[in-house]
Amino acid sequence: MQTSRATGPALPRSRHRRPSFRRRAVAPARRLALCGALIFPAPILAQAVLGPGDDASLARRGALRVTLLSRWTRFDEQYVGAGPGRADGSLTALGAPFTLDSIGVAQFENLGPVQTSVRTLAGMPDFSASLGASLARVRDHAIATPVAVELGLTRRITVGVTVPFLTATSSLDLRVNPTGREPTLGFNPTLGSAAALASNGALLAQFDSAASQLAQRLTSCATNPPAAGCAAVNAGRAGALALIADANAFAAGLGQLYGGRNGSAGAKFVPIAGTVAQAAIEARVAAFRALYAGYGAGALTGTVPLAAQAPFTVQDLQRVLTDSTFGVRARPLATAVTRGVGDIDLALKINLFDSFRGDAKARLTPSGIRWRQSIGGIYRLGTGAPDAADDFTDLPVGDHQSDVEIQSYTDLLVGAHFWVSLVGRYNVQMADERVMRITAGPDAPLAAAYREHTVTRDLGDVLEIAVHPRWVLNEFVALAGRYAYRRKFADAYAGTFPVSDLNGQSVTLDAATLGLGTEAREHRFGGSVTYSTVAAFERGRARIPLEISYLHFQTTRGALGFVPKLSEDQVQVRVYGRLFGRWTPP
Repeated sequence: MQTSRATGPALPRSRHRRPSFRRRAVAPARRLALCGALIFPAPILAQAVLGPGDDASLARRGALRVTLLSRWTRFDEQYVGAGPGRADGSLTALGAPFTLDSIGVAQFENLGPVQTSVRTLAGMPDFSASLGASLARVRDHAIATPVAVELGLTRRITVGVTVPFLTATSSLDLRVNPTGREPTLGFNPTLGSAAALASNGALLAQFDSAASQLAQRLTSCATNPPAAGCAAVNAGRAGALALIADANAFAAGLGQLYGGRNGSAGAKFVPIAGTVAQAAIEARVAAFRALYAGYGAGALTGTVPLAAQAPFTVQDLQRVLTDSTFGVRARPLATAVTRGVGDIDLALKINLFDSFRGDAKARLTPSGIRWRQSIGGIYRLGTGAPDAADDFTDLPVGDHQSDVEIQSYTDLLVGAHFWVSLVGRYNVQMADERVMRITAGPDAPLAAAYREHTVTRDLGDVLEIAVHPRWVLNEFVALAGRYAYRRKFADAYAGTFPVSDLNGQSVTLDAATLGLGTEAREHRFGGSVTYSTVAAFERGRARIPLEISYLHFQTTRGALGFVPKLSEDQVQVRVYGRLFGRWTPP
């Protein structure tokens, strides 16, 4: 070979040229494929294209199946059971329990005495205590990333573990008095205002003074009837005594409601200025003033009890919920985000029958009718955090109690392209204890702090039947449908607790009310598309055996209880590997 003193030995041209963009792009892919070949050096016997959804297949002996899943779930409506004015399976907004025409006694029981006092003082037996209307738009969404690892112990036994990582968000848009509907009550000005307390105290002092003046006048006229004006006073003595009694009772009611008597702040809520109830109470004050003046007792001047100055706002409602003064002692009604590890599954799966009898070629190119049957079981650890007792909007990331689930998997293959899986599950939920607020019912979520107790809980068992029909287009792509029927039985809660409510009345709470509306029936439909290299890997035409799937499903019908109208999207990646042993046909 000739050499050049200037350039040295001639080199192959390829060493002088920079690799093209295409070659530079392909090279890393080849290196990745080579790494895959080193990690996954042996064939995996599997269905040509499995896709998402459970089936009767198992990981081969010594083989690993690692499934990574990203799942996005969202809903802002729910199906509800039969109730007043609604049929079973009616669809309602998720924020319905917080959307109220009137925030009244049913939501905050300490409005009860206020309602009674106003009815008496205003002479309005039909008066309804209301902080106004509320409008809540709630949208819940969760992002779950479960990681599932399955290991084939033998040809017919697979074990696995699934660890879900979740972020659950309940987005809340809350408005108070957005429609112009007139609220009747607001905050009592005496809460935190010495001037308001003094003003109400002055009015009550005037009532006392007027009563005292009239009583003295009656006594004076009784002992000296000929005195000026006493004839009229003595003639109207019965009316005067009734006036004193009525006025004193009215003044006592004013002190109880508005405050001012002996430094008492009164009730926390009073009628709003300009409302019918406040006008009626002010009219009665004026009437007593005129009656006293008619008897010559003019101590009662133009002072009126101070009314609430403005309707409730969102901030006011949050104050009622969070300020311990009002007895609820809860977190604000606001968007809540919960993150954590959900309930962890420990799984066992056993193959009972496989008509392929270990024939890999027949498995990849099936003909006629074939089937296989497996059973399984799951022990679910209650590692997921439940919702907080004092948070009315947060979402749990788990049930926080242990379950046992039994499963049946049946695969039926017809010809070379179609196969279907029938999956049945029965989940037995174990009893436990949990701190909860005992509500009056599922439509009344705003529970005061005295309702928080440790109750015995036994969540209802769950029966689920799912059908996954699949059409394998070729060795790489498959389409699938999904239908699932879910039946949840009612939860059972136990525990009775004698307590005093916010009004000091003795009541007994029964935890059984927590089970109302927990029974449910649900139907789900969906579909998926899958790309797989498993079959190609079996034939030596792919370096990495994996599947990538996209699935969408949604709840199409619910009944009996509260069933979220779910819409869910999933992206699943399943990778196959080997942990130990030699690869042998099943």
